[in-house]
Amino acid sequence: MTRLGIRRRFYCFLFHNPELRDELFATSYVVPQRMLAGIRSTLFIYCLAVLISNLAVNVAHGAGWNWAAYFTTLTFFGITLYYGFASYTTIAYAWKQQKIRTDGAATLVDSESVSQSPPLSDIGEGYIKNSMPREIAQTQPPSLAHQVALASQWILYESFTCFAPLVSLIYWALLFPTQNDILDSGLDTWMGVSMHALNSVLMLCEVGVFAKTPYRYSHFWILFVFLALYLGLAYFMVGVYGFYVYPFFDSRYFGGYIALICLLIIDIIAVVWVIMLMVHRLRDGLYPRWLLKRQRTTVF
Repeated sequence: MTRLGIRRRFYCFLFHNPELRDELFATSYVVPQRMLAGIRSTLFIYCLAVLISNLAVNVAHGAGWNWAAYFTTLTFFGITLYYGFASYTTIAYAWKQQKIRTDGAATLVDSESVSQSPPLSDIGEGYIKNSMPREIAQTQPPSLAHQVALASQWILYESFTCFAPLVSLIYWALLFPTQNDILDSGLDTWMGVSMHALNSVLMLCEVGVFAKTPYRYSHFWILFVFLALYLGLAYFMVGVYGFYVYPFFDSRYFGGYIALICLLIIDIIAVVWVIMLMVHRLRDGLYPRWLLKRQRTTVF
């Protein structure tokens, strides 16, 4: 594919994709707009505080060099990035809607003087433009940065709603029982619970309450890309530092079973992906019906 072809596909995805619009990424079925903006901003600050605290503790203990090699850390970093983009898009959309309402009210007030205005022939096209609603007269296409933010939010959402449950499952079922001293202080407990339990809670809350973001089966390849990049990082750590991030990457003990372990992980993620697809189909079918029924009940 030529460079021009790639640029065209990228441009079409950003500006001609009917699903890449603010209503699907910056609104909720049940949470009011301003409240959603406040919740996502607060969660972004919280996740950022956890991430910085975890990095500081690792650096203090001389383990900062391999901090970013753990899948748990990268998953929580992805969740933090997601809330960063989600906060931006939600706040921007809330501000845009507030501006439309304000300008709309001002336009209604200005329209009362239309009957007392001079003839159009004496004023020209400028009066006609100024008499239009401002949200129509001043409508501008979304910027490239804004559309990239929406696309990034979508990719992070679909990826880490799958990775977060995987991290929690593997940690609490396999790793935590063998490391009883890992949470030996209040700070360690807070960071451990935040990065291994709260991560899944936050993503499940996004799926069930906060988000209207769609899930598409055709995007499953994105997870393969993330997993392949992480596998490359894991063996980069082996080649450069001689450090195995997780024991099952060590060919000295697991040999050819490493490939089977990787396939098993992919199978688990595929199962979680299918479950998430079903949950999103159910969510996007039930919530609109519930809202419609609620509106009818309110009217009558």
